[in-house]
Formats: sequence, structure tokens, C-alpha cells
Amino acid sequence: MEPARIYEELNHRLEEPRLRKLYQSVRSAFNEKNPIAHNWEHVRRDILHALWIGLEEGADMDIVLPAMILHDLGYVTHSHDPRQHPLHGSRECFRFLNDWSAEDQKRISACILKHKGKYPGFEHEQPQTLEEKVVCDADQVDKFGWVGFMQMMKVYVEYGYLMGLERYKTLAGLAEAMTHIEGVSLYTETGKRLAAARRDPDFLEISRKLSEGLTLYENWEEPF
Repeated sequence: MEPARIYEELNHRLEEPRLRKLYQSVRSAFNEKNPIAHNWEHVRRDILHALWIGLEEGADMDIVLPAMILHDLGYVTHSHDPRQHPLHGSRECFRFLNDWSAEDQKRISACILKHKGKYPGFEHEQPQTLEEKVVCDADQVDKFGWVGFMQMMKVYVEYGYLMGLERYKTLAGLAEAMTHIEGVSLYTETGKRLAAARRDPDFLEISRKLSEGLTLYENWEEPF
């Protein structure tokens, strides 16, 4: 799909008053909190992914787009508990969704809850409906390619130094995390195709070389 078509389609959909209101409200919430990695810049990328994947897969975009706008809300409302951000976001999203029916609110919340899919370190349910799969894949695609590589660097700063998680403060931990790319599950053919197109850089090769480079330093035992 050509970028120009994606932009045109997204801008057209954002003309809908309730979606525009949601977009602006959630953007303000993110910019006020200003997370390092899971910030509005990341959400913007995922919204574009979601439109691309959702249109090609024939998903209900009236569910996909609000869910994608809200999918990382848990980082804003519960920044101290990043691993549970899908759960927190799925519970906090309702206050932004007064213009949606009760049934649609539930569907949007379910998309948020399951947007990590099968990913190392997260234990939430895997997506089942097409809309849940599209939201999940749109988020996962942002982990591939050079954009994904740089996003990973930002996640380590966010998790390690701002949230105090020790595992995320070392280069050895970063090398290990790069191998998690093997555990990312994609659920739509379009999502798989977009991820496959982002083959460079090779995370596993970078992980191997980084681990080798760290050997000299990791093998030294401090005498006191």
C-alpha cells in the first residue's frame, strides 16, 4: 500500500468527530506524561501500521483505530508497572470511550488487553478476533527493522533508568533482549509481510557480536 493512500485514508477517518476527539485527548495525555519509548511517537507509528494492516485484512476499523490510539495507555496511567500495561490500559480506556456503544467499548478494551500477543515476558491472552490480531500485529511490527532497533534502545532506558528494573541496566541484558525477536508472534498475513520486509538489521547477529564483545569485561571478577 502506498504511503500517500495511508495518509489520505487516516486523515479522512480522523475527520470523524468522536475519533478526532479521542485522538486529541489521548495525545494530550501522552504528551503530558511524556514516556521515553512508549510515547506518542510510537503510538503514531502503530496507528499507521494498524490502518495498513486493518484495511488489507478487512478488519472493522471503527474498533481497530480507537484501540490502537489507546493501546499503550497503561504506560501513562501506571508507568510504574510496565509489564501489566495491557491490563491497566484495558481497564482505564473506558473513560475515553463515552461516544462508543457498550459493546464496542468491550471490543476495544479486549484489543488493548491482548495487544502483546505471545511475547516473552507477557502473560496476557493472545488475540482471537481479527481486530485483536490487527492491533497486536500493528504494535509488533514496530519491533522490526532499524526503527525497531532504536525503539529497543529507548525501551531499555525507559525500563532500566526511569523504572528501576535492574535487568535493563546492562549491555548483557540488552543482548539477551535482542533474542526475543524470535519469540514475537504475528497473526495476520499483512503483519507478517511487513515484518519480513524489515530484515535489516539482524538482531540475532547483533546480539551474538555484542555478547562476544562483552566477554572480556564479563569474565573479570572484581577482587573486592
